[in-house]
Amino acid sequence: MGVQFVGLLAIAVAAFAAPLAARLIPGRLVPPVVLEVLAGIAIGPQALDLVRPTGGVYVLYLLGFGFLLFLAGQEIEVKRFRGPTFRRTALSFAASVVIAFPLAAGLRQIAAGADLRLLALALTASSLGVMVPILRDNGVIDTEFGQLAMMAGSVGEFGALLLLTVLFSAQPEPTWVQVAYVLALGVAAAAGALGLRRLWRSPWLRRALLATDQNTSQLRVRGGFVVLLAFTALAHHFGVDALLGAFIGGVVLNVADSDDRPTQERYQGKLRAIGYGFLVPVFFIVTGVQFDIRALLASRSALLLIPAILACILIARALPALLYRRVIGSRPAMAVGLLQATTLTFPVVVAEVGASLGLLTSATSAALVGAALASVLIFPALALTLRPWTGPPASPAPAAPASDVPAPAA
Repeated sequence: MGVQFVGLLAIAVAAFAAPLAARLIPGRLVPPVVLEVLAGIAIGPQALDLVRPTGGVYVLYLLGFGFLLFLAGQEIEVKRFRGPTFRRTALSFAASVVIAFPLAAGLRQIAAGADLRLLALALTASSLGVMVPILRDNGVIDTEFGQLAMMAGSVGEFGALLLLTVLFSAQPEPTWVQVAYVLALGVAAAAGALGLRRLWRSPWLRRALLATDQNTSQLRVRGGFVVLLAFTALAHHFGVDALLGAFIGGVVLNVADSDDRPTQERYQGKLRAIGYGFLVPVFFIVTGVQFDIRALLASRSALLLIPAILACILIARALPALLYRRVIGSRPAMAVGLLQATTLTFPVVVAEVGASLGLLTSATSAALVGAALASVLIFPALALTLRPWTGPPASPAPAAPASDVPAPAA
């Protein structure tokens, strides 16, 4: 496996320069991840040709994607999967799927021969990997707004991924077997979370983890990688997308390691440093490196499809966000709608699956990727113009009279 030292240097420079450039933009309306994708296009084969998505670069790209979803899984509050936040976002995703099919039927008038189901699925996904850095950089990830947006992104990305896995799996098994594999992975995740929680808190291992937090062993960090790779491998073994396993690994570690020890925040900081400081920027930059802009510009039908697909994504994903108005208010609900309409990786996967199965033409595949990049460039910037996102709900309760005893804080 070749090592592209010049290419790795170009990636490192782009990863360092993108956040600095984002800070120079008035209002900081463009997230750094967007500039990282654009930087990848600039240093890739389409322009300067400093980086090729092969060898070690591609391995780092896969690690970055997996680690990004691993970190995203740790950001999710598991208790919300049993509450109204999950029900609202699941209903929003279901509405997106229903809306997407007639929109996909309209797109087929331009994308002749495209598979209706693939087109519809491409309109329903969110990009949790783009949403998490935006929410974290704006300091709202732990708020009601942030957790609602996180849940919407989680359901949008992995709901679409599950449907794609079940309907278009590369495995030869029938659909009911694929569903059984997904359920088995869920059972393994629940059992792993409970077992790891007991093991993680056992007196002997707890002492060992605390004793190595500050020395060269870093057992807790190494244990995090074991969990990540274990569930990634388990998902692959079940015939499920390995990226789904990475996200589930993050959720499992979040459940297992949710104690209140003094070093908890420091441990999370170490994982974020590895991810956001090293692996995650490589993923976004190499995503730009892999974008075939020449094939896109060479096809008139693909160019016509891009704005049509972008508009359909906005309708399918942003319109159901009206369900959130009662909880967070109108402007924040519009912002969540724009954020959950932001999609990047899933249309790329759909394009690859469609091309490999002969269900999408090369022009349609290129248009899907182009529309995904356009959504990352446009929708987060529009969402950022709607700040602040943490305002009061649409119908706040009336304040108590000044003469009364103040009510306890919510």
